Amino acid sequence: MKVVICSTNPVKIEAVKEAFSSFFENIVYFPLEMSNHKEIVKQPMSSKKTLSSAVKRVQVARKEENAEFFVSMEGGMDCDDYGAFLTWYVCVSNNSGKDSIAGGGRMPLPRTIYEELVNNTSLELGDIMDRITNEENVKQRGGSTAVFTGNKIFRKDVFTRELIIALIPFTSDIFQKIEGNEKI
Repeated sequence: MKVVICSTNPVKIEAVKEAFSSFFENIVYFPLEMSNHKEIVKQPMSSKKTLSSAVKRVQVARKEENAEFFVSMEGGMDCDDYGAFLTWYVCVSNNSGKDSIAGGGRMPLPRTIYEELVNNTSLELGDIMDRITNEENVKQRGGSTAVFTGNKIFRKDVFTRELIIALIPFTSDIFQKIEGNEKI
């Protein structure tokens, strides 16, 4: 089975491998570089744009590759009356075009980071986290999630959980039975 991963970020690749290997065997993973596509948003700055970007990545990948599954993971930011926050969505799509979305969680984010990203669209959250921590490629390790939780929760863990949830329509017999309008 071929699974196209709409990213070359090692954290996202490991999350996909962990989630998919818990359901399937004999998987070939195909990471796809997406940063050169003009349709792909570099840093989504609303929940709606984060979700849209996750779906758009799968749509772009589908035009370039054939596979049994296409998977994207997108992190973005938003701000409301309760403060600034990091949010994320995943999209899992099969070769028949059925999409499943999971995510929409929120993690508090310092408003100053959100405002810096709003005012400087050339930056991503990873750039700011690298500067704050004096490290390189924080987003390709634990991410801001690990930084702010003191390494209690890692970016990979968040994406793995959401991917397992997004796989429900493809892997859960009970879900498929109910979805097929069979009486349970």
